[in-house]
Amino acid sequence: MREQLEAQAESIRQLKHRLDWFKKQLFGPKSEKQVYDIPEQDNLFQPDDAPLPEQPAEEEKRTIKAYQRGTGKKQRDDDCLNDTGLRFTADVPVEVIEQLPPELTGPDADQYDIIGTKTTYRLAQRASSYVVLKCERPVFRRKGTDQKPVTTPAPFNVLDNSLADVSLLAGLLVDKFQFHLPLYRQHQRIQQAGITLSRSTLTNLVKRAIDLLRPIVDAQTDNVLRSRVLAMDETPIKAGHLGRAGPQKGKMKTGWFWPCNYPQIISYISILLIK
Repeated sequence: MREQLEAQAESIRQLKHRLDWFKKQLFGPKSEKQVYDIPEQDNLFQPDDAPLPEQPAEEEKRTIKAYQRGTGKKQRDDDCLNDTGLRFTADVPVEVIEQLPPELTGPDADQYDIIGTKTTYRLAQRASSYVVLKCERPVFRRKGTDQKPVTTPAPFNVLDNSLADVSLLAGLLVDKFQFHLPLYRQHQRIQQAGITLSRSTLTNLVKRAIDLLRPIVDAQTDNVLRSRVLAMDETPIKAGHLGRAGPQKGKMKTGWFWPCNYPQIISYISILLIK
């Protein structure tokens, strides 16, 4: 009787072990699901006379023709590259620095002849600077008369009663809208140059400069409204089911919504194209 109970207990223990193994395969982590059974694990340290494993047959080598890439079309002129590899256009300002050796600047300079010149190019950077324009206007009157003093009028400025020159206005707009430099960073740069200016002043200058461009915007708008096609835009949208069952269940088709406006048609025409 006791032997039978021990045999049943051993059988139950083995069954529990198998059940735990299957649970790991179904619900355990990925590291526990993979069980690698390597038959050669016990034969890693074989004697020298043990037979070597069979080597796979070598595949026949194939000759592949060499590939030669074509030369693309150059986006620049052939003469825009100098000896140092620096490329620049003709409108880039070039500062010429004359480098003279001691032999040509000493007392025996007349004993040497310059037979040629070697040119070296280097790309340099000049920090952006702010300049205060001081305009002195004389006050005068005619000699020997009781004429009232006459003051020379101030030079024309695009903004009346403003301390900003037209170059400052253009620089603020270009840095902000073309190079995405916020006004607070431009304000920090002005302060580092030693000029005290409030942030509200910069904001007001930008607003007034934008108002000066309003006629240009109106002219462009009028030109667009007189054109043959007023507007056309391509907007992707999701429309229509791909299927009610299967792997595409619940997914939408991709389409495009094209609003158009023509001079002969008052309302917008919506064109919907579905894949």
